[in-house]
Amino acid sequence: MLELSVIRDTVMNVAEAITAALEIETEIINEHLEIIGGTGRYAQKIGSYEEDGDMESGAIYGKLLKKGENYLCENTAEDLNYDAKEGELAEICCPIRSENRIIGLIGLVAFNEEQRQKIISNSKTLTLFLERMGELLAGKLSETEQRNLLKGIVESMHEGLIAIDGDGFVKSCNYESEKLLDLSRNQIEGRPLSEIWDLKEVGRVLKGGVAIKDKEVFYKNSSNLEKRFLCTIIPLSPRNPQKDDLLAHHGAIILFQNISEVRERMYKMTVIEKQTTFDDIIGESESILRVKRRMLQVSSSDSTIMITGESGTGKELFARAIHAESPRRKNPFIAINCGAIPEMLLESELFGYEKGAFTGADTRGKPGKFEMAHKGTIFLDEIGDLPLHLQVKLLHAIQNRRIERVGGTIPIDIDVRIIAATNKNLDKMIVAREFREDLYFRLNVIPVMIPPLRDREGDIEHLLRFALHKFNKLMSKDIREFGPDALQALINYGWPGNVRELENVVEYAVNMEMGQKILLENLPEKIWKKQRKTNRKAGLKEKLDEYQRSIIEECLDETGRSTEEKIIAARRLGISESTLYRRIRELRIRG
Repeated sequence: MLELSVIRDTVMNVAEAITAALEIETEIINEHLEIIGGTGRYAQKIGSYEEDGDMESGAIYGKLLKKGENYLCENTAEDLNYDAKEGELAEICCPIRSENRIIGLIGLVAFNEEQRQKIISNSKTLTLFLERMGELLAGKLSETEQRNLLKGIVESMHEGLIAIDGDGFVKSCNYESEKLLDLSRNQIEGRPLSEIWDLKEVGRVLKGGVAIKDKEVFYKNSSNLEKRFLCTIIPLSPRNPQKDDLLAHHGAIILFQNISEVRERMYKMTVIEKQTTFDDIIGESESILRVKRRMLQVSSSDSTIMITGESGTGKELFARAIHAESPRRKNPFIAINCGAIPEMLLESELFGYEKGAFTGADTRGKPGKFEMAHKGTIFLDEIGDLPLHLQVKLLHAIQNRRIERVGGTIPIDIDVRIIAATNKNLDKMIVAREFREDLYFRLNVIPVMIPPLRDREGDIEHLLRFALHKFNKLMSKDIREFGPDALQALINYGWPGNVRELENVVEYAVNMEMGQKILLENLPEKIWKKQRKTNRKAGLKEKLDEYQRSIIEECLDETGRSTEEKIIAARRLGISESTLYRRIRELRIRG
C-alpha cells in the first residue's frame, strides 16, 4: 500500500484549507512521524520528524498511531503525555485511516488563548471535521494507488494500448504501443490517431458503438515498413439507440499486437512443452556441428559461457540446449533480454526489490531473475545493452555469488550458471568505455561463436522445410514444397537476419501462397528482385541449368517421384534413367 507521503501536495492543500477556515494551525504527519503538511510554524518543519521519529518513545503521537484513537488536550500544561516544546496550549488530533490501517495523524494546535477556547468549546464538531478531512486524504491516496496499479498493469501488457476520445485524439498509450508503432509517447499522445495510423475501423466503432474484435489490420511506419497487427477496438460508451447518438462518441480503447507473435504463442500452445536439446537445433553443416559439439562438451560444467553471433542466429536456443544437457536441467532456466526492458525497470527485474522500495512497488516485494534461477541457469541476452551502473552490480553478483534487492540491505546467496549473449563487438565497446573490461573477462570464460546462416552450407534448405511444416500447421495449410525458382532464390539470398529472418520469410510466403507449392513471386520483394538481378547476370550454363531444372521439376510433378514413376519421366524427357538421376543430383532437385 502507498504511504500518505505520495500525495504531499494534496496534504498541504488540505492543511491550508483547514487553517483558512478555522484560523487554527494545522499539522499532518505520516505513519513514520514525519511532518508532511502544515501551516504556520509547521510549514517550516515539513520533512522533519515529531518525537525524533521514534515510535517506541512513549510520546503521544507514537501512541496514537498505534492505538488509532482520537485525542483531545484542553491544557497541555496539565497533560503529562504532552511535551509542549513550542508553546502549544491545546490540541485536537484524529488518526487518518485507510483500509483498517493507520496511515497518519491530522491535528489542530492552539498557540493562543482564543484558539484554545475554540478547540474546547467546539471539540465534538472539530473532531468530526478532522475525521472527514482524514477520510478525504485516505480516499485520495486510495485513488492514487488504484491509478498507479492500473498504470503498472497497462505498462506491463504484452499488447499495445491506445485510448482515444470521441474526436479521435489520442489521450494515452502504453510502452508496448511505442515499440509496435516505432514512435515515442510524445509523438503519439495529443495527436489525432489518423495522423499516426490510418485505422478506418476506429471511425465505425466511434459512430456505431459496437466493438471490433481480433481483426487483422495493417500499419506503415515512417520508413514505409508495413506491419500486421491483430487488433481489438472497444467503445468506451456503447451506443444506445433510444438516446442521443452522442453517447457513441465518448471514445475507444485500441488493443493490438504483432500477429506473428500471436501465431507463435498459438504454435507453442499446440506443441508438447519440453526442454530444447541440441537435437532440436536444425543443421548438418560442419560449422554448426562443430559449435554443437563444443557446447555439448562444456554443458556439464558450471563455467560461464559467452555466446556471440549475429542477430537471429539462435543464441537463446543454444543456451537452452546447454541447460538441458547440464546437471542443472531439472531446475529453472530463466532468460532476460537486457536490451528489451526499460533501464529504470531492469535493475529490479534482475535483482528484485524489497517492499516499499519505490512508488508502486508490490507491498510484499518481488524476487528478481537471479533469485528465480537459483540452482538453475540464467541467460543474459543482449548483455552489451546493459547500462554501466548495472554492469558494476552484475560484476559483484558474479564475483560474490550473492545479490541485493533494490531497497534491500541483506545479501542473498545465489547458485546460478550464467550464460551471456550478444551480437555486439564488446572489444570495441571496452575501448569506447561502454563496457567494463573486468565484467567482460568474468563473462567470457568459455567463448562460443555461432556462425551466420550464410556460412552454414547446406543448412538453409533444411531450415526452410522445417519452417514450412511449422507454418503449415499454424495456418492450417497444405503447402507441400518450394518451387525450384523459389528454392534457388532462397538458397542464394544472403540472410542478414539469419534464422529469424528465414522464418519470417517463410511465414510471409505461406500467407501469400494459395496453391500447394511456394512460387518465386510469392516470396518477399527483396528476395525475388535479387534473384532476377542474379539471373540477368548468369552465364549460359546457369541459364541452361535453370531451364533444365524447371522442365524436370514439371515432369516429375506430373509423373510422381517413385522409382517406377522416374522411369516414366525419363522416357517422356527422352533421356536415360541414369542421366535423369545424375541431373537430379547436379541440379539439386528433390528426389
